[in-house]
Amino acid sequence: MKAEDIEKQDEQKWKSVNQLLSRVGSHLNILEEEIDVEVQHQYMDLLEHLIKGGNFKTLREDAIVHVQDLFDEAIDDEKKKTLLILLSMVDDISIYRSIESFQKQDTPVKPWATIALQQSRMLIQSNLLDESTVFVSTGLGGHGTLLRYFCVYIANEGVTLQPFQWDIVKKETELVVTKNQGEIEQFEQFEKYITFTLLLPIEANLKEIFNSIIDECNTYGNFLSENIIITNVKKLSIKEIDDFLASKSPKHKSKPF
Repeated sequence: MKAEDIEKQDEQKWKSVNQLLSRVGSHLNILEEEIDVEVQHQYMDLLEHLIKGGNFKTLREDAIVHVQDLFDEAIDDEKKKTLLILLSMVDDISIYRSIESFQKQDTPVKPWATIALQQSRMLIQSNLLDESTVFVSTGLGGHGTLLRYFCVYIANEGVTLQPFQWDIVKKETELVVTKNQGEIEQFEQFEKYITFTLLLPIEANLKEIFNSIIDECNTYGNFLSENIIITNVKKLSIKEIDDFLASKSPKHKSKPF
């Protein structure tokens, strides 16, 4: 597929997202915590399996009776996962409070409890407002109506980033991100790249935002590559970044400062 065709597809997807957001308005729920995407997939797969099983209503009613099993250490984690999913589909504030209490505990199924709590909150909110809500989840989560992203700006080949260049990148990123109603949470500098963890509105045009940042930074000496890494799935480790860059150019190795 041609690059321009891919770009057109991306633009169409972007329009679809914005159309959806314009319909749901404020009824948007973003999972705030960082939850492994694989765990989220497992959660949704099990939910789908339970719903398609044909006796979901009966299972849900039985789960209400056994809500305290969440706090029973004798109950294995797999049963608690199923219980959490079933309870998250019950429109009852007392059930919500039980999930909330369990979610605050440090257990192996805490990520499942976090997703279940969000699902329960969304169900209760939808029924109170008598309007549908949209649930958005990513590996890095978000805050309010902002999604969290992990970004890596990469130095051009042969460039070792200097302190004044780190400052330029941080300043320009802050200006553009703030202008787009976003926030910077974390910033780290290295010899060959700079990383950011930041929050941006779900409808933000990432391509325009980061192109403008790179272009502005490069007016001070063309030291950044036009290619950057952006993900909302997970924060990459130094090793993961170095391995990725090494696969593109063996000369790329970075030391933190």
